[in-house]
Amino acid sequence: MGRIKQGLDYFPLSTDFMHDRIVRRVMKREGDSAFTVLIYIMSYLYSGEGYYVRADTDFCDELSDQLFSTDNDTVRRVIRLFLEYGLFDSALYERYSILTSEDVQRQYLFITKRRSRHHICPDYCLLPEGEKAESTEPVKSAEEMPEKKTTDERPDTVAATGENVAASTDMVTASRDTATKTALIKRKEKEKKENILPNPPFAKGGDEEEGSEGEKVAEGAGGGMREECDQRSVKKKRNLTQEDIDRMQVPPDGCPRNFSGLLENLRLFHVPPAEQYAIVLKSNYGEIGGDIWKGFSVIRGSGGKIKLPGHYLLSVLNK
Repeated sequence: MGRIKQGLDYFPLSTDFMHDRIVRRVMKREGDSAFTVLIYIMSYLYSGEGYYVRADTDFCDELSDQLFSTDNDTVRRVIRLFLEYGLFDSALYERYSILTSEDVQRQYLFITKRRSRHHICPDYCLLPEGEKAESTEPVKSAEEMPEKKTTDERPDTVAATGENVAASTDMVTASRDTATKTALIKRKEKEKKENILPNPPFAKGGDEEEGSEGEKVAEGAGGGMREECDQRSVKKKRNLTQEDIDRMQVPPDGCPRNFSGLLENLRLFHVPPAEQYAIVLKSNYGEIGGDIWKGFSVIRGSGGKIKLPGHYLLSVLNK
């Protein structure tokens, strides 16, 4: 019996990959050959084990042999720079001599989610606990899944006695309660994902003023309270700080994202925190392949003609 394929036949590459801050820093020091070395590393990584590659002496020798005018020492320097700048995890490299990262592992699990077995070695895993539990548990096969009972398997004697009828009524009631609880849980999980930062802090001294204004409006005509609540909601968004944005967490749904790259670009173009918050939500936390990355490319190519990058990005996402 043949060995089950571990690696991948392809891997996605963002159109904005060349503009990544780490990639540009390494290319500035080592030249264009650094980008070629990185592409080779990613190809070996995804095609071999799927989420890591062992970067030992043989690997560097083999890689340098396939590149023109790039020797073994250059390959080693490029790898060291990518480790130093955080593109790959330096701790796992020092301990196991492997190249991997959290984004690579998340991408691997996303691509192989339809496989019957897809897991990451616990010693190499960099994912959070929730994603780690999902990756280390093998998916059950069709034979292991419990069979659902069909309507034909129901006993024909349900209505034979009053006891059976009462039992059936209790079962229906319990099923409705279970369905209600399940729907409530799903709704809460959805609200939790959508409101990663539900309560941005007020500005200093804002609570007392808004509280007094709220009381005055509550004493006025009907509808005033709703306007005051809307104004307070706007104030909350307007008073967001960069620290609030940096504390936002990516939903653990397996969707391929470049959240850190998104925040880096927003800070680079001096987008205010309130606009950053809206852009993060509308771009699905920097989903790879989304319109947000095309917007960044247009801003870079405008030569400074786009004076309000945040407004432009929101207009792109609202199309």
